[in-house]
Amino acid sequence: MPSPRKVYLDSCVFLSYVNNDADRAPHIEALFDEARSHGTEIYTSELSIVEVAFGRVEQTCQALSPEVENQIDSLWMPGSAIRLIEYYRLIGDDAKRLMRLGVTKGWTGLRAMDAIHLSTARRMQVDEFHTYDIQRLKKYSVDAGFPICEPYSIAPQLPGLTTT
Repeated sequence: MPSPRKVYLDSCVFLSYVNNDADRAPHIEALFDEARSHGTEIYTSELSIVEVAFGRVEQTCQALSPEVENQIDSLWMPGSAIRLIEYYRLIGDDAKRLMRLGVTKGWTGLRAMDAIHLSTARRMQVDEFHTYDIQRLKKYSVDAGFPICEPYSIAPQLPGLTTT
C-alpha cells in the first residue's frame, strides 16, 4: 500500500472553508474526505487555531456566532482530519532563516506567521504546501523543499457534484 500523501494547509485554507467560499470549499472538503479515508495526511501548526478565530460573517456583522465558533472548533477536535503540530524552537530558528533568506533574494518581507507555517511544513517533511497566498509564498518552494500550490484533491470528482 502506498504511503499517504502529506499535505500542509496554511490557515487561509481553513478560513476559506469556514467562510464557505463557493469556489474553494468543495476542494477543501474533498481534501478532508481524503484524510478521513487515510489517503492523505493533513498538517497545520497549532498557530492556525489563533489565525482562524473568526468567520467572515462575524467580521462583517461585528457579532459573534456560536455556529461559526463550533465549526471552527470542530477543525481542531481530536479525531478530526487535521493533525496539529506544536511550535517549538527549531521551527522558530528555521522560520527566522527563511525570513532572512527572503531579504537576501530581494523579496518582499516574509511574514512571521507564514515563515512559521513553511518551517512547520518542512519539519513534517510534507509533500505539498497548500495555500491561497500563492503570489507571496510560491517563490519559497525551492528553499522550503516542497511545492507550494492551491488546494486540490486527488480523489476523482464527478462533474456537477460537490462534497459540501
